[in-house]
Amino acid sequence: MSAKRKRTPAATVLLWVLLIGYLLLLYRVILFKFPIDTIFDILMDRDELEFTRVNLIPFQTIRFYLFSGRVPLVTAVRNLLGNILAFVPLGILIPLIRRDLSIVFTFVTALALSASIEITQLVTGLGSCDIDDIILNVFGAMLTCVLLTSLDLFVYIGKTAAKKLKKALDKSRKTR
Repeated sequence: MSAKRKRTPAATVLLWVLLIGYLLLLYRVILFKFPIDTIFDILMDRDELEFTRVNLIPFQTIRFYLFSGRVPLVTAVRNLLGNILAFVPLGILIPLIRRDLSIVFTFVTALALSASIEITQLVTGLGSCDIDDIILNVFGAMLTCVLLTSLDLFVYIGKTAAKKLKKALDKSRKTR
């Protein structure tokens, strides 16, 4: 909606540094949450992969957390909101780096990143592979991107309306 403004090279570098820092933090929190010796033990014990939890049924884990009664509410909220909030920065950084609010590009990027994390967890045993994590992660990125797009649209409409109003006022002043 809004015209692209000139951006300094420093701002571009800063955005890329923020994205790289975010991705490193994301991988640290999701994949490398265990002490390093535990990670090595998991990676070296190929039998451990047999016990890696895999869920390929959409919304199964979400329903379990919310409706089974076997998960404390605090744990359910922490897990579900954590998966959503973990990808909110992506929904901000991708549009800022690309300098447009491409919902499709943000969706594809979030999907690819989340799927790569889940596949890494499946292959390495460093966590569980769950389709619901992908759904929640992508939802977090998309929610942010849609909110930014809506905000951009409102700003654009407001600026357009202000210009038309100013033009009409100027025209009415000239006719007097």
